[in-house]
Amino acid sequence: MKQIQNINTGSMADIAFLLLVFFLVTTNISEDYGISTHISKPSKMPDSLQIYHSELIINRDGKFMVNNKTVLSENVCEQIAADFTPNQNVKNVLLVKSDREVSFNDFLNGLNEGKRAFKLFYNDIAQAEYKTNYNALEDSLKIRLKLLHPVVLTEDVINF
Repeated sequence: MKQIQNINTGSMADIAFLLLVFFLVTTNISEDYGISTHISKPSKMPDSLQIYHSELIINRDGKFMVNNKTVLSENVCEQIAADFTPNQNVKNVLLVKSDREVSFNDFLNGLNEGKRAFKLFYNDIAQAEYKTNYNALEDSLKIRLKLLHPVVLTEDVINF
């Protein structure tokens, strides 16, 4: 009877390990970072602080409404900033509401317009109080303005 020859498999594990290491080192792993936002920590509000709500509603067609008024997409930022109250000790809250069917780009445009409105609002206050643009102010004056005129962006999903 003829004996069956065994195949030498001693180096197969080494080759498999080297291939595994090679693919792990050379493969790019992409990460989705999402939307960068800052979430404020809960804090006690002083009794003297009032809250003023503004709403930005985005429907599934990409149309914007600011405080129940239809607004063209190029005027959203100005309308939001105009609706904020510049009084001291008033916290302006912008609530961005959108339908689940809203496209991602329309939602991002709404958030960006809200953030642009904050900058426009602070620029208007800096012009009124210091006769200069907000970006030209010293850091201490910027902090003072933000403490006296706080603004917050929140979001919500609604069903139309």
